[in-house]
Amino acid sequence: MGDGSIVFVSQIMIISDLLKHFYSMVIMARWDGIDEFIAVGEEGSFTAAANVLGLSVAHISRHVTALEQRLNTQLLTRTTRKVVLTKEGEAFLHQTKQLQHAMDDATQSLATQQTTPKGKIKLTAPVMYGETFIMPIVHNFMHAHPEVEVIATLSNEQENLLEGGFDLAIRLGHLKDSSHRARRLSARRFIMCASPDYLSRVGEPHTLGELNQHQCLIGNSSYWRVNENGRDKHIKIAGRLRCNSGWALVDGAKKGLGIVQLPNYYIENELRTGELVPVLTSYQPDQEGVWGIYPPRQFVATNVRVLLDYLVAGLE
Repeated sequence: MGDGSIVFVSQIMIISDLLKHFYSMVIMARWDGIDEFIAVGEEGSFTAAANVLGLSVAHISRHVTALEQRLNTQLLTRTTRKVVLTKEGEAFLHQTKQLQHAMDDATQSLATQQTTPKGKIKLTAPVMYGETFIMPIVHNFMHAHPEVEVIATLSNEQENLLEGGFDLAIRLGHLKDSSHRARRLSARRFIMCASPDYLSRVGEPHTLGELNQHQCLIGNSSYWRVNENGRDKHIKIAGRLRCNSGWALVDGAKKGLGIVQLPNYYIENELRTGELVPVLTSYQPDQEGVWGIYPPRQFVATNVRVLLDYLVAGLE
């Protein structure tokens, strides 16, 4: 093997050893001093490097010296007039500049991802509310951000976010699980109402006790939430129609079968047209929240955060 080959192999071994030292700094300040060293190596002086990085000469010198100590290798030869790279320093400068470029590319890519929604969102929402209100907004969001993929599960069962791998869940009413983070998207109000025909035949109730004389259209629960004397409470109701579909109860109320209590979004159109009229308005319970909840991560993904903004604006 010739002298040139020996020198080349020696340089490769030096670079290899230096890189092994470099990659061993995974836990403790693995990048400290690298930017400073590159600036000094390219500018040829600590003063010029300090000007480029906007740091003090003392800071540059201290961090480069600490880097040399960690690597147990002299990277620079310092004289009173200039700074010169050692052979090891030249090899290390070449390698670290490539790493610096890769780091810059990765940082830029991450910054782009943090400002541009992209990637997959797995969400869940109640069936009716999801079909009527959530998914149309999600579709608008996807149209505006074509790099987003959505997997939506509409279910009246409250899916477990962590077990199901959901990024976002829409919840109505009072939240039960405080371990998740939540953002209020909108509000809903429960309204008791009936058709003018029913009220003309049976009469309008004016107290909660009078509901015992009326047909109440029952949904999933035999209790209605009301507010009496400033306090929310539940009262038991009875009637000859029970159905777990809000739309079916709206139809029954419009056809004069009795009084119904439903969230405002089921009956807004009927209240506006007069097909249904509110009753017992002084007993209307306080409004509840419509929530977007998500796992308790330190950072909310950009696509989820922007979707939440869309939902807040769309549900106003």
